[in-house]
Amino acid sequence: MGQSASKEKFGESVQALIKVDISADDADFWDELWKIPSSAEEVFELIPPSAARKLRDDRFENLATLFTQAVAQLCQIVETPYSIYFDQALNCVRVLTRVLPFLLEKGDLGDADENVEQLCWGTGSAGLGNDEKIGLMIGGGAEKKEEGELPMSAKIANKNVDEDQQEPLALLVVHACMHMLFLPQFTCDFYEDSTLPKHRPAIDKTIVTKEDKELRAEAGLREKKVEWGVPLDPTPTSIIWAPGVGVTATELGFDAGTRKYDANRVEVLRLLLACSCDPLYSPADEYNPLASRWLGVATAADAPNAICLFYSLLNTILNYDPRAMPVTAGFSEGNHVKLVELSTQVLCVLLDCGLPGTAEPVSDQNGKEVVEFDVASKGGFNIFRTLMARIDTGRELTFIYNGFARLLRNVYEAEATYISSRRLECFQELLVLFWKFSEENPLFVKHALLRCNINDILVPICFLMYRSRRDPSQIGLVHICTFILLKFSGERSFGVALNKQFTKKLPTDLPLFRGCHTDLLVITLHKLVVNGAYKLVPLYSCFLTIIANVSPYWKSMSLVAAVKLVNLFELFSSPKFLYSGEFAYRHLALLLEVFNNIIQYQYHGNAHLVYAIVRRKDAFGQLASLTLERAQAACHKVYGEQTSQQKNVDAAMKSMDAKAIPMSNNNAHDDASQNSEVVGTPFYPTQEWLEELKDSLPMEAVTRLLQHLVPVVDDIVNKKSGVVDEQEILDVLNEITMVGLLPVPHSIVIRKYQPNQYTALWFTAFMWGVIFLRNQSLPLFDGECIELFQVSLDDHDE
Repeated sequence: MGQSASKEKFGESVQALIKVDISADDADFWDELWKIPSSAEEVFELIPPSAARKLRDDRFENLATLFTQAVAQLCQIVETPYSIYFDQALNCVRVLTRVLPFLLEKGDLGDADENVEQLCWGTGSAGLGNDEKIGLMIGGGAEKKEEGELPMSAKIANKNVDEDQQEPLALLVVHACMHMLFLPQFTCDFYEDSTLPKHRPAIDKTIVTKEDKELRAEAGLREKKVEWGVPLDPTPTSIIWAPGVGVTATELGFDAGTRKYDANRVEVLRLLLACSCDPLYSPADEYNPLASRWLGVATAADAPNAICLFYSLLNTILNYDPRAMPVTAGFSEGNHVKLVELSTQVLCVLLDCGLPGTAEPVSDQNGKEVVEFDVASKGGFNIFRTLMARIDTGRELTFIYNGFARLLRNVYEAEATYISSRRLECFQELLVLFWKFSEENPLFVKHALLRCNINDILVPICFLMYRSRRDPSQIGLVHICTFILLKFSGERSFGVALNKQFTKKLPTDLPLFRGCHTDLLVITLHKLVVNGAYKLVPLYSCFLTIIANVSPYWKSMSLVAAVKLVNLFELFSSPKFLYSGEFAYRHLALLLEVFNNIIQYQYHGNAHLVYAIVRRKDAFGQLASLTLERAQAACHKVYGEQTSQQKNVDAAMKSMDAKAIPMSNNNAHDDASQNSEVVGTPFYPTQEWLEELKDSLPMEAVTRLLQHLVPVVDDIVNKKSGVVDEQEILDVLNEITMVGLLPVPHSIVIRKYQPNQYTALWFTAFMWGVIFLRNQSLPLFDGECIELFQVSLDDHDE
């Protein structure tokens, strides 16, 4: 049958399903349907959202038969993986991928429907209208033929035929996916064939280096011994798609021939993603990460091949090098890129549900890694999160970090004309995955800061933030970059590492400067404030907190960064900003903390900042001498009738974005809603407000600095009749000692990132938003019924 003819025939079958009732006993219709060769694109084209919903709402028994038969055939191919049935199995995969999201729209996290509930989670045949239908489709009454000639819809695994033992179709389709991702000659090689490449050995966890011991001890991880438990070793290791974490190889990279399975892996991963889309249909304020039964099945301790899937997805992602040429001739590089991207999305989804994994190593009496049975059987247990939290060898952590660094560098390397590099589009998903490792593996951040070059991550993050600052559609990307910087800035090692000289030339209009990576960070954040989208205003306190956290370790500031910092002070002390909200002065408090840290801890080497402060002395003086009358007059001049005697805090600060910006320096008033004043919600200054402002602004160090240095600089200028070389002043400032003139150095305050439920919900919504948008070329999800976030469609997209 030609391509056009098969497409037409499949379309006719779909229309028949929508218009008339088709008996489950109509073997001719169903067998022909599954045998019609159809591509994924054709299936999605011929079953548009309107047709899928009409089938669900008007011809549910047809949909039930379609769903049940497709699942039965996937289970059959798992039991007897004959290659002659692979194409038919792929047809089932494609149809299920198309219709499943429309079933989940009516699932228990969406608009719950009794028929959908019974079809997906019932263990009998109720709801299908005929007790014999399930039996026929999964083997009851089917005439057995010779081995190798069984009809694809003839049977399912024997353990599921008995009605008393029958498992829900939802569980069967998820398990079938996880089996099919490691099906011999379909998605992997025959792993018991001794003629194939050498079996990959698993990582030997009993070999612990001195550095590994030190890192574990610092994190407070102590090994626990139990008699037995659920094993965490990948078995067999040879089916894992690529070496790296969990398995070793002589050379990191892909074995010859591996990519020949990429296309099939993509198809099955897409189905697994469709099975996991429950969260899309839950309102954000009601979302519960433990609620999805579909994801609960996929992440349970007994999920088939879950351990091998975790390592396969992770290693496939982190082994990929966009700069490298394909190693296997005759196979599509595009398929492999799609595999990398889908692997990232699926792994993010599987790591986003359930409970966090326990990082403490647990081993049985044979020294094998295990999870205790009572932990593994607990509701919400997630095998993927447990595996991620347990990665604890230096070799594996370095492999993970280097993989992230290589892939994220691609965001700017792909735009540089002098580098030939394939552009990888899944950088937002990579950032989510990087975040999850940073949050849940207690050794990852420490290892990245102490034994890796963290600037390899900082540079692409700054590039992405700088490039995305004006694009309203990229606000979420700026948020996640900010979260990562905020978390890492809470570590002293981060601030120290940023002193390394910055020498790259990024493909942006970033101001030229000679300095370190701290300069890059500050110049980037300054640009986001003065030239970023209005929706970034709630992040201003985060930007300034990041700068404050790294400032005590900033050894030598560039002229450009010094000017940008003082510009920020002038901006936030201007009436427009200072009177934009009752707590807007906290931006100034953070900036003054930055100046104090550098003046008191890094004075020598930072003459550029000192001179910039001296030159802008009036801005500091006006703030120090601020009176209530001046404040009220300036506020009224800027905002006029908008001001009132009432304290007017913008309700928008109670939104999810504001709550998802948690910081703490052990002061109760530093909650997110107060840290994120929005410009445009003015209030009327009071004496109480003025006193609180003066008590909150640490101006003593800057005031004393100005008292001592302003006369010195003025004297130099006067002696030169106003014509003086700036370098001469800098040299004088470098030679001056401030010992005994400044206040006793204050304690360094580091504000740590504090996770909460709003942050977790924000990441879930952001992650699914990215996945939704990134799967539009083959429209995996339809936006009409999505409730986790708002989907806006342009008129021309209809």
